[in-house]
Parts: sequence; C-alpha cells; structure tokens
Amino acid sequence: MTRIRANCPECGDVELAPDEMMIEVAHDEDDMVGDGSSYRFVCPDCDSTVRKPADERIVQLLISGGVPLEMGDDQLMAEPVGDPHPENPPGGPALTRDDLLDLHLLLEGQEWFEQLAELCS
Repeated sequence: MTRIRANCPECGDVELAPDEMMIEVAHDEDDMVGDGSSYRFVCPDCDSTVRKPADERIVQLLISGGVPLEMGDDQLMAEPVGDPHPENPPGGPALTRDDLLDLHLLLEGQEWFEQLAELCS
C-alpha cells in the first residue's frame, strides 16, 4: 500500500494513505499548475487540518501516488478535453495488487465466466 510522508507543523512527519490527502490545483494563464495550488490532509496524530503549497513537481508526485484532485466550481462545469489519459482514469479506485491477485485466482477456476455474468446481471 502506498504511504506518503507529510509534515504536520505540530507533530512533525506523519505517514498518510493517498485517500487521506487532497490536491487543489490553481491553473495559471497557460493552464499549468500555478501559484495557489496546494495539498491538504488531517493529521492522524492531532486531528488538525494542514494545508501546504504545491508546485508542479509536488502535484505530479502526489497524483502519481494516488492522491485525488479536488475540483473547483469552475472545473465542474468544464467539458473534458480529449480522451482521458490512461495514467489518470476518469474515476474509480486504482487497481491494487490484491485486486490483481484476486483476478488471477478467479481466472484459474473453471467458472469465472459464470461468476462474471452473475455480477453483470
């Protein structure tokens, strides 16, 4: 499981799961990550909300680690441009190693198609 180390001003370094954090991206005039972008989390030790600035590099690292993006009101109304990139699927949880192992074990059996058909009906 991916763990991300962040710094709480009260408690110091803490480790968080990607779903315990949120990225908020402010776009500049070139639609790149601009000033005002940040990430936030609730410290698991002191329960305080911590917000830190995030530049392009930090945003990309957090996204690659599975941290979700928070969409602002202006982004909710925007039409998607082009097809979604395979590294940034439009939604749903990321495939984990456990999911892959479950799929492998399922496909080893003889009844996998029947089980799949039951789930889809």
